[in-house]
Amino acid sequence: MEPPGDAETETQQSAGGYYAGSSRSAADAAINCEEMKSREELTHTNSRIVLAMVGLPARGKSFISRKVECFFKWKCMKTKTFNVGKYRRDASGATESGRADFFDNSNEAAKKARQEAAESALDDVVNFLDNGGEVAIFDATNSTADRRQLIVDRSRAGGRKHRVIFLEVICTDREVVETNMLNKVKHSPDFAGLTLEEALEDIKARIGKYEAVYETIEDDDLSYIKLYNMSSKVLVNRIYGSVAKSLMPYVMGLHIGTRKIWLARAGSVPAGKKKDAQLTVAGREYSAKLGHFIHRQALEHYGDEVPDKPVKVLASTATSSVQTVLATLESLNMCMLTFTQNPALNPIDRGRLDGPWWIDQCTDKPPFEELKSKDPEFYSRWLHNKLRARFPGGESYHDVMTRCEGVLLDIEMSTKPVLCVSHITLLQVMLCYFKGVALQDAWDEPFPANSVVEITPTLGGGFTVNTIDLSMEAGLEWEEDSFNSSTFPHSRRSFAGSSVPLDANEFRRPARARKTEWFSTT
Repeated sequence: MEPPGDAETETQQSAGGYYAGSSRSAADAAINCEEMKSREELTHTNSRIVLAMVGLPARGKSFISRKVECFFKWKCMKTKTFNVGKYRRDASGATESGRADFFDNSNEAAKKARQEAAESALDDVVNFLDNGGEVAIFDATNSTADRRQLIVDRSRAGGRKHRVIFLEVICTDREVVETNMLNKVKHSPDFAGLTLEEALEDIKARIGKYEAVYETIEDDDLSYIKLYNMSSKVLVNRIYGSVAKSLMPYVMGLHIGTRKIWLARAGSVPAGKKKDAQLTVAGREYSAKLGHFIHRQALEHYGDEVPDKPVKVLASTATSSVQTVLATLESLNMCMLTFTQNPALNPIDRGRLDGPWWIDQCTDKPPFEELKSKDPEFYSRWLHNKLRARFPGGESYHDVMTRCEGVLLDIEMSTKPVLCVSHITLLQVMLCYFKGVALQDAWDEPFPANSVVEITPTLGGGFTVNTIDLSMEAGLEWEEDSFNSSTFPHSRRSFAGSSVPLDANEFRRPARARKTEWFSTT
């Protein structure tokens, strides 16, 4: 027990007394129990991870597997999904092994074939990680404690230290399960030759076979995440370190809702101007056309029931991006629509090579060839490693990816349409995620000016990506002398968390080309 004198002294030293907490060093009273040692093991960054899915058929395991694989690849981690169903089909044939009786636990021959398929996939998982892989996703039902123990044993055999994390997908929403079943029977080779009704009956019978032997994860010595009904409830055990910082927020943000995502470059600014330069006439016209386009798309998305804040709007803190958003929202005629400024959306930091030349010479790609004459030494390094070569005193594409990860999670978790206005290098990094392009090729990903990239999530977990030219979009035509630059908002600080007050009923009517106080001539 602590001597009373020491406690009294501590209380006197603390301004808030007892209620402010002890001021003693934590090292003086460190708790070295087994659980703390276990946490220490799990906190460090694991270089080799087995992410094993768990769940009944038609619960969204493969959907999540594909999403997670795309996310980790975007983060430049060597990732691969091993789908046990594919191993089963390759070994036993799709239609022969795809019928419900093949999944009957009393069918010894089929049970042996399924076990062999799982073990073959596990061999490939271990081999992948042993030879430089970083994340192996084991996509299967893994519905029994024995199967999960097999995964752990194989991953740690021979002194290996591959970390195993189980991701159990639990879905009790009947509508979601039925939608998943319908999607599965329409696309899986297991149901070839069956009518839709026959296929649905067969998969329901298959699910019944799995339900008869299914064991939910209860072993708290395992590291696991349980997702209930696509993240409406999440339960985690022994999840720390890099997984807690990256995988957890990502899977918690996943959903199957439908919405559009729009990426757009900031409007143009006069050549040779500094970073705080205001939009040109062409830049303001582009912004108005962007607003008209978003207006039509949002009406199509919501129909007659348009909410007060129908679109989530994100912008960088750069003046051109803020002005583009303000002009876009004005043409949208939305009531009290707020937008978020985030420095993570700012363009790549070019360090001592910064200057208006970069923006002036941008086309649908950044002007990297100009670096040959401006800084031959850096240009040589960049050619050698286009992903991690940092501008002198600035950033690399990998740095940009790291800082915008939170924005990507914000976009993924949004259930309403999203408009993101940023700059070419950052948008190239974003496009790599949505298109499944390797990040080292981000520099070569075209993003035309005066256009918008429209992204639509698919049922399979991917995205369709279309670039739309806004040159033919209706919008406001500007004259140079009709614009008073002193009244256009350009302060970064003054617009953090800003809102644009407009008539509540305007959004339901066609967008009108009208000037506001930002474009006044007085």
